[in-house]
Amino acid sequence: MPADSPPAETAAHGLDEGVALALRADDSGDWKAVADWLARNPDHAGGLADFLAAQRGLRSAARPVVPTPDHTGAVIDGFELREEIDRGAMGIVYRAHDPVLKRDVAMKLIRTGGLPSAIDLALFRHEALTAANLDHPHVVRVFAFGEADGVPYIVMPLMEGGSLAKRLKDLGPDRCLAPKVAADLVRDIALGVHHAHQRGLIHRDLKPGNILLDANGRPHVADFGLARSLDVTASVSGGIAGTPAYMAPEQARGEKCPTFAVDVWGLGAILFELLTGRPPFGTGELPVILKRVQEEPAPSVRELRADVPVDLATICRKCLAKEPADRHSSALVLADNLSRFLNGEPLNGESRGWVWESVSRALGWQREVLSMNSWRVAFWGGASTGFAMAVMQAAILLDAPLWVSQAAIAYYLLGWLSLMWWYLVARRDSLNPVERASTAIHFGAKFACLAILPVPMWLHDGNPVYALPSFLVLVGLAVFIHGVTYWGRLYLSGLAFFAVAAAMPLVPVTYWPTIYGVLLVALQVQMGFHLRRVHKHAEAVRSRAAPLG
Repeated sequence: MPADSPPAETAAHGLDEGVALALRADDSGDWKAVADWLARNPDHAGGLADFLAAQRGLRSAARPVVPTPDHTGAVIDGFELREEIDRGAMGIVYRAHDPVLKRDVAMKLIRTGGLPSAIDLALFRHEALTAANLDHPHVVRVFAFGEADGVPYIVMPLMEGGSLAKRLKDLGPDRCLAPKVAADLVRDIALGVHHAHQRGLIHRDLKPGNILLDANGRPHVADFGLARSLDVTASVSGGIAGTPAYMAPEQARGEKCPTFAVDVWGLGAILFELLTGRPPFGTGELPVILKRVQEEPAPSVRELRADVPVDLATICRKCLAKEPADRHSSALVLADNLSRFLNGEPLNGESRGWVWESVSRALGWQREVLSMNSWRVAFWGGASTGFAMAVMQAAILLDAPLWVSQAAIAYYLLGWLSLMWWYLVARRDSLNPVERASTAIHFGAKFACLAILPVPMWLHDGNPVYALPSFLVLVGLAVFIHGVTYWGRLYLSGLAFFAVAAAMPLVPVTYWPTIYGVLLVALQVQMGFHLRRVHKHAEAVRSRAAPLG
């Protein structure tokens, strides 16, 4: 085997081989082996860039801050740097003059004090090579990439209009565009993004600051520093990548296998900001934004700006759906719908009106929490309710003494009240805020059932079965309230309880325990499995995060 061949054990693991070569190159300063490996494995470029970005972040946090030198007035490979026009986390962009072709261009240099590290250089090269493979009217092209005196640079067309973020800032306090202007801009951006998707690239950092405007005000997608290939199945770093205010929920969770739906969300976030003047989840501290992105539904555009047409609000809402499968299926489909809106045409069957939009958002909302340990209580409640109603049903059919039914209803109510009280008092600290609120709601509902029980029993010679329709209304109200506090789908369950309670007088009273029991057991079993999935997901997240701690 040649001396410079990769070990067999790393060759079998794809991206692991590139990581091993990169670590070795960072020590030796010779990156030729990494360049050769990337030439053989271009699909892994994004994954390796993720790893290098994580390494760069750790080193940046550990080393002292060095002022970034001002290159204004310098001449780099014949390009005369005239003024700084923009800067980001990775680089500084200058207006430069090309004396050979007699034109002004944009030159991007690494933003770092002193000589850039090998990792900085690798990431910068990744950005240049990624963008150089794209050729679309709405993507910023790369004219040249080079290095002079240890300083790498990227030469690009000069975008006279600046960034879309700057344009919004220049609008003043309102920071909003007319609906059709916003739709026109995002339509063109989506076409540029679709071009990158056709070449297997996910941008992962779409935001107004990464959209540049030419002299005619037309948008161009820029900054592919975080772009990665869809074929890369996992990120070595396992962390989050992108700008928090514009991240999709799956990005905020640090999922390792993003899809093109990440960029569809980013396009929706841009559209939202163009229409309302702010990102969907605002700005602020990183943990707060990430929590809101993962747990809260995106607000409706029309709630913040009533003059936005329903169709355009619907397009934006679909981009910002929590589940990737619920978003527009591609950036091209999004662009097509925006064109239809601009031309006054129907939206591929997606326009369902303001009322339906509001209902869909309400039913689809769910508060995501780190863990819901109460899934066992849901299963216990289903078993307990089923047992009590089965005893009551058997007592009625077998004409058993009345005290059997009374004992069954007492077991049902007092058992629930005791359990809820124990959780509220003894186990309060073990519950998260959502579970504490749910426990209090359930306790209140069962206490209300106990409070009204004497009335139907007094009216019907002590028979508790006549209280079941009233119980169903109270429990249905508690379930409906959970639609506000936890999961929008529970609105439907609560309404179903109300409907069944209203219809129970049409059914012989003999079968009321079965109706009540089947309805509640079905709900509690469904919630038990749902909460168990939430708990298992939280355990998986914690196990993935453990090595990073």
